[in-house]
Amino acid sequence: MTLGIGKSIVLVIDGLGVGEQPDAYLYGPRGANTLSHIGELKPKLEIPNLARLGLANLTYVKGWPRDEETLGFFGKITQRNEGNDSIGGHRELLGTYQEDKYLTYPKGVPEDIMQQLMQASGRTFLGNSNDVQQGFLTKYGETHLDTGSPILLVTDDSLVHIYVHNEKFQPDEFYLLGHTAWEVLSAHGLGRLHVHYFGGDVAGFVVDESAPVAMFHSPPRAPTLATTLYDAGIPVYALGKVSEMIEGAAMSETYGVKNNAECLELLNQVIRDAPTNKAKQSFVLATLPDLDGLYGHNRDSLGYADALESLDLQIPRLMRAMENEDMLYIVSDHGNDPTFEGTSHTREYVPLMVYSRMFRPRRQANLGIRASLADVAETIADSYDLNVRFAATSFWENMISQL
Repeated sequence: MTLGIGKSIVLVIDGLGVGEQPDAYLYGPRGANTLSHIGELKPKLEIPNLARLGLANLTYVKGWPRDEETLGFFGKITQRNEGNDSIGGHRELLGTYQEDKYLTYPKGVPEDIMQQLMQASGRTFLGNSNDVQQGFLTKYGETHLDTGSPILLVTDDSLVHIYVHNEKFQPDEFYLLGHTAWEVLSAHGLGRLHVHYFGGDVAGFVVDESAPVAMFHSPPRAPTLATTLYDAGIPVYALGKVSEMIEGAAMSETYGVKNNAECLELLNQVIRDAPTNKAKQSFVLATLPDLDGLYGHNRDSLGYADALESLDLQIPRLMRAMENEDMLYIVSDHGNDPTFEGTSHTREYVPLMVYSRMFRPRRQANLGIRASLADVAETIADSYDLNVRFAATSFWENMISQL
């Protein structure tokens, strides 16, 4: 059954979990619950708008009783992909699964792979450490200027960064380094590689934000929801790192963002102003990076809580930008409990909240525990009456029964 759906907006809150999955023991110590644990840090976590959408119904959150009169539908989603990372989570959200998970090297690229990288590039490398947020340019910048050795940094995700000074590497050398490194690292299961320029001198090195970033990504192994919608004549817009996760998918426009504030501002503009088809339809997918990248991995629990509260303040503005026929899906790609040990993602259920002015759930808002993030892709395809399946279960009928 179609209802003349307009825009479908998917907002991914990177790194927001709502309690451990049954398979959490395979990914490290058990007991993670991102939302519940950060809620313990304050007298009351100020998330009234997200709570009205059902977020506080998904797990215990101190100070927030269960709300039986939510504004939209809610549930929690099981991650089916094995990666427990951004690339696996985003691609599952768009209907594709990884047959084999991309590998991570949080403690450094192994010596045998580094030897292959050095042999292929003809260069030695500095770093090979997991300290992207810890003054690495101060630590390695001067030695890089002296030796020309690129700085290689690993992360807790399937992502490696390489940094070179803009006075040491000409553009052809810069891109050759990237292509050579990607040929080696992708053969060993890496999902993404980013090569950056930095500038300055010993008095102060800084990442060159105006310079291009060479980005390399393993493509999805099957067509995604984005490609399906684009092929059906529905414009597709991607904001933030999601555009990297679905490289090769057909998209009308992609936008880079630096932080949550920039992403939300741009998202409001796209919802209001970006071209749609004649039926006023478009698909907008945006990823908010801060909770995961700035606070989750760095185990900054109070920073995480503050950032979630700041996000909550922006939800009403986002709703006002929508037309009556638009749909908003708020989800996450994985957990990242900042109160937990280590710096890695945590294996958790992730939230699902769905809002549209068309629906009034009337105490029938609970969508239960979904078996896969791909249920979102299946539901969006169903809402546009597209003849496509993503090996998942749509909850579209659950929602339209509440009209």
